[in-house]
Amino acid sequence: MKRKEKLITLAAECGSISECPYCDFKLEKIPKRKSKCKSCKKPIYPRKEPLSNEYKLYREGDLFLLDELMAFSEGTWDDWYKYNKGILDARKELAVNWKVDETEVPIPDARWRKLNNDLVTSTQEQDWDKLNLTYSDMLYRVSIEDSSAKTPVNELVAGLMVTGYYKKNYLGEYGSNGPQTSRIALLTTDPDEVYDLIKDTQTAQSCCAMMNISLETIIKRYKAQLIRDNETREEIQQSNGEYKVTLEVDLEPIQKALKTEPKKNKSSNLWIIVIVLVVLGALALQG
Repeated sequence: MKRKEKLITLAAECGSISECPYCDFKLEKIPKRKSKCKSCKKPIYPRKEPLSNEYKLYREGDLFLLDELMAFSEGTWDDWYKYNKGILDARKELAVNWKVDETEVPIPDARWRKLNNDLVTSTQEQDWDKLNLTYSDMLYRVSIEDSSAKTPVNELVAGLMVTGYYKKNYLGEYGSNGPQTSRIALLTTDPDEVYDLIKDTQTAQSCCAMMNISLETIIKRYKAQLIRDNETREEIQQSNGEYKVTLEVDLEPIQKALKTEPKKNKSSNLWIIVIVLVVLGALALQG
């Protein structure tokens, strides 16, 4: 039976009404918010089941299923499954390895297993764009999970740098896109520091060898992008300043007209205000 066909059964079987969803301990009072079972001390999550709208008590490991059921009830399950299938597969894989139920596998662990699987397959297939996105996703997970202490960040940065700067992007320039670059900027924006961080990594050596490019060339391209980005920011700041001056000058005659207009002519004042608002809206759209 396919995953989608199982969802109604999974929804009915998952959760409990008045017992602890872990140990079946009979609860004296049904909690209305997250609480701990007095017997097993595990966290209980009261949630509305998306298909039946019935309030039930769930384990922490059930919450990912509830997210899936919500997508199913809203008609967006196909997109949800396409995005999360790798996580579901990784969760099954870890459950087998650890000899536990799938719900006992934390989703963060499943995400990391999925990313590691992507790392292997994209390297084997020499899909450098996918490899670049995988390194970017890994650095993102490190940042939101605050797991840099147990993660080889320098290896991830090395992979992101080499796969991001080995070829030209869609603009015809050597450079990584905004999200990828920002991952590195969280650590440093000094090219020399980036070079020192990644020069001795196994990832930099292996990626450079596979792509037939030197790490020095990668760093040069990174420096060039930083220069381009700084120039772009300066141009934007300058254009914003010119826009502000022009707007103030253009509005000055209108403001004077508003002050000198006779009080009895309320209709004229109203239309001038409307025109000003329209002009401001048009300028904002152009900006």
